[in-house]
Amino acid sequence: MGACHGLGLPLTFGNLTAGAAAFLIGDPPPPEAAALSIRVRAAWTAFAATGDPGWPAYDPSERHTWIVDTEPAVRPYPEQTSSRLWDYHPFAPVGLALPATG
Repeated sequence: MGACHGLGLPLTFGNLTAGAAAFLIGDPPPPEAAALSIRVRAAWTAFAATGDPGWPAYDPSERHTWIVDTEPAVRPYPEQTSSRLWDYHPFAPVGLALPATG
């Protein structure tokens, strides 16, 4: 599913059958989803408690990331080409419009 950040919360909290989780993971969820949820929750709670999620700190020279899959692993980011295209692109702040009050 690529960088599907929407799966982080359902996997972290073990809610694999409601809302977007059911759509993204499947209804019913595959059997390996529960085991993956346990691993994601363990990494997040370890990080929250100790600052160590269980893998080496990010090193910009290596550009490794934690790939959450049926067998999570730390390895090179799979979209390096896309990432490097944006390395030196300056992003301007996004203006936020407030609704008029009256």
